[in-house]
Amino acid sequence: MDASGDPIPDETYLVERYWPDVDLVEARAGLVRLEGALSAMTAEGTPVRHVGSILMPADQVVFSLFVASDESLVRRLNERADLPVDRIARAIAL
Repeated sequence: MDASGDPIPDETYLVERYWPDVDLVEARAGLVRLEGALSAMTAEGTPVRHVGSILMPADQVVFSLFVASDESLVRRLNERADLPVDRIARAIAL
């Protein structure tokens, strides 16, 4: 809620992960940890939604989209899941 008591609208955030030597097995294991952290945060009353992720193995990069009320929740989620984060940017879906 903001100062007026209105709910804060959720924003979309793109997480960029430079992840040396990541492969499909390691990326999927990371997503399992991510889903566990998502469940825990939601149970604690801090919902964050994972929209999806894309693995680019040739570039050793994983991009993930999240919906949350602010960037700090996205960062905290990824820290809880022990996933690398190089950048978090607000994104607008077109």
